[in-house]
Amino acid sequence: MPEFTAALFAKKERPHGQEFSLIAHALLFESSKPYWEIYIGEKTFRFIANPDFILEDGLWQLNNYCQIPENEYKHDKNNNTPISLEEEFGEKICMEARTEIAQSLAEAGFHFTLVTWPGVWMPKLDEKLTDWKSLGVNISNRL
Repeated sequence: MPEFTAALFAKKERPHGQEFSLIAHALLFESSKPYWEIYIGEKTFRFIANPDFILEDGLWQLNNYCQIPENEYKHDKNNNTPISLEEEFGEKICMEARTEIAQSLAEAGFHFTLVTWPGVWMPKLDEKLTDWKSLGVNISNRL
């Protein structure tokens, strides 16, 4: 069984002060093909991330699931065998989502926390986080 090397948490600020509610979280498993598992409600959704866009893919899908009303995803198949996002959505949609990730995250209004363990593979991690924060994305990184 592969071990997870990163976790993403999506939180929403509560109306009173700096308190947050956890909406969903995701774990990155690095095996022969890195894949994310998203946990939301009582469901688990899996997908294979592109090795060059591991963080973008995780945030894209986590952000999407956080915005879908529960009555829409509660009937979806969960605990599925992971497939690649390119296979599910097509190359064009994936590249558009990765290019527009900062804007999508900033507009969603969630607070994201990334927790990584030594050895995680996320190309240009610090550079991306710095760029995204400057564009209004609420994201923090904990090692």
